[in-house]
Amino acid sequence: MPTSHRSAPTPSTRPGRRVDESMTLLTSMMERPLDPGYAAAAQRREAAGLPASTGVRTPVVVAAMLVVGLLLTLGAVQLRAPSKNVAQARTDLVTRIESRRAAADKQEANLRALQTQVTQLQAAALGSGTSDLKDKLSTLDLAAGGTEVTGPGIRLTLDDADGGDNSADGNPRTNPTQDDGKVVAKDVQVIVNGLWEAGAEAIAINGQRLTSRSAIRFAGEAILVNYRPLTRPYTISAIGDSTNLEAEFAGTSAGAYARALKDNYGVRVSMETAKDLKLPAATSLTLTNATVPSNRTPTTPETP
Repeated sequence: MPTSHRSAPTPSTRPGRRVDESMTLLTSMMERPLDPGYAAAAQRREAAGLPASTGVRTPVVVAAMLVVGLLLTLGAVQLRAPSKNVAQARTDLVTRIESRRAAADKQEANLRALQTQVTQLQAAALGSGTSDLKDKLSTLDLAAGGTEVTGPGIRLTLDDADGGDNSADGNPRTNPTQDDGKVVAKDVQVIVNGLWEAGAEAIAINGQRLTSRSAIRFAGEAILVNYRPLTRPYTISAIGDSTNLEAEFAGTSAGAYARALKDNYGVRVSMETAKDLKLPAATSLTLTNATVPSNRTPTTPETP
């Protein structure tokens, strides 16, 4: 059987390639950095007796650089330093806010005085013959927050962290973009609900009595209670059995929430018992539903 033999490869007849052929562009840029057109222009200037290059030190270029630098400096100064008009407008706004707040406090004091007069007139109108109705009205008024109350309880204070960015793995807040060391409206809401759950009979925040219609909200940088802005620290006063109230609150989810704020985020949380707390009556009570009792006693005799 004839055997096939693989022919040996013949050497290539093509001319050899440069090793750096693929780097021709980079090589030309390194060996001849000046473009031929610029080089020719420089040679023509030298032949005419002129310098090869005008450079960057000509008076026109220097003057232009000085003008640009001056404009940039003036712009930066104007952006960094607030204008007098802005500062004056801010001062006027703060003055107006303080004036309106003082007027609101005065109106609130007048409202409390009128509420006291209404309560006295109401008691006089009921008379001594309707003690059951008077007692029922007093109980409902107490539950609605329309009566000033005193008694033992606890005082819980919340305040922002001293400073620094404390971080933790378990965030008790649902919004991760909030400032962890700052007390927000949700913190106050959670703790107030925990106090109600623990058996508190009446609660006030910085003197604002809470009712079933009270709202705790966050507006800008301020916490609003009953639509009134509060300033830190936030003192939550709760009337109830001080011993049981403190123990029951510690066992609720709100108690764990308060500990997480303190341990993980540096929020200052303190609690103390008090033997004699005094909570003011709410000023935002509104009568929405009323009925005439069927067995009412006529206040004036019927004329024949």
